[in-house]
Amino acid sequence: MNNGINVSLTPDYRLTTDGTQFIVKERKLVDPTLAPNWKARKAAKPDLDPTPRETWIDAGYYGLTTNGLAAALDSVRVKQAVRSNAETLAEFASELAAESERIVEALSSGALRDFRVELAS
Repeated sequence: MNNGINVSLTPDYRLTTDGTQFIVKERKLVDPTLAPNWKARKAAKPDLDPTPRETWIDAGYYGLTTNGLAAALDSVRVKQAVRSNAETLAEFASELAAESERIVEALSSGALRDFRVELAS
């Protein structure tokens, strides 16, 4: 059952809702062979699949309001920029600006026209 939106913001983040709040989901790759008990599980069940898989975990919950939406989008922007290899404040600020542009592009690439998002810097 679909309770709400499921919008891809970046390759690693999406915005969903359960009808009462916005939820930011983060993509994680799970490598079962790195689990502490992998060898024992594999010995007990030799046909276990060692292929890494993609999962989406809840990375944040935000009120179902315009302020909650702005906070959710801003959290994705900051989390993406933090993953950069910035070594100066100017580089980090540039990454924040680039992430803002990517999110605005993701939001406005659909059927929406004249859509504008301003995130605090």
